[in-house]
Amino acid sequence: MSHIFQAGAVRGLTTALTAGTFVLEQAGMKDLLNINSSAATTVPLSQYPTPFFVRQDRKDKQKKVKVFGANGVQVYTIERLSQFHPVWTMLTFPERREVATINVGFTSRSVDFHNKPGMSHRDISVDFGWAGRFRSFYTTDGAKYSWVRGTKFLEKISNPNGGIEEVRQRVAKVKLMRQFKFDFEVLVDEALIDREVALATAFVSMFTQWGVGDATDTIGPTFIGSKPELEETQSKSDRNDIVVVIQGNEDDEISVETI
Repeated sequence: MSHIFQAGAVRGLTTALTAGTFVLEQAGMKDLLNINSSAATTVPLSQYPTPFFVRQDRKDKQKKVKVFGANGVQVYTIERLSQFHPVWTMLTFPERREVATINVGFTSRSVDFHNKPGMSHRDISVDFGWAGRFRSFYTTDGAKYSWVRGTKFLEKISNPNGGIEEVRQRVAKVKLMRQFKFDFEVLVDEALIDREVALATAFVSMFTQWGVGDATDTIGPTFIGSKPELEETQSKSDRNDIVVVIQGNEDDEISVETI
């Protein structure tokens, strides 16, 4: 299928997802997207994830997307040759080291990583289950990871379809910042998932799974508190130190005292 058709079809899909979400919001039925009849155990996202912000370039909206860190400094750029091309390239900024090639197609979606030992091409598949609709992929640890349609969480799935023995650990989350604008917040637990894997795969779902129709009237960046440092403090009153003093004299007698 030609690149022009793929890119055009994805644009139509994004528009349809945006319109569908908007209609459900207006009808008060958005909870339908969050229906979950799975018996799996869900492990919540860490309280201290790393935030990123994914936004279209205001000067070149169709071909460039910028990724910013929590401090507002740009850390990545995602670009494509033209608006009629479904393949994007993710690069570090400002060094412009190539990180991944992202295929946001209508019939096929994948990411090719260029800096991950043992991890190169990864297909992103459409997946359905008792917990909803997903975009799923695998990493080098052999585990299945899925972006969820309704909640926008990335979940690491242990024992898929295992009923009560299935465990879904949330390792990242996406939130739309401005309705009808390509402006997303991505929270990543970097202890559990590589930030570039999370960002690249989330980018595919932004176009093909979520759209930009969520109501965002009162939504701002997620507050993330300072992570407490583990400090081992011990007061002098709790100590029970023993000091041994050895003294000698001219007669070669030795006395031992404890303080």
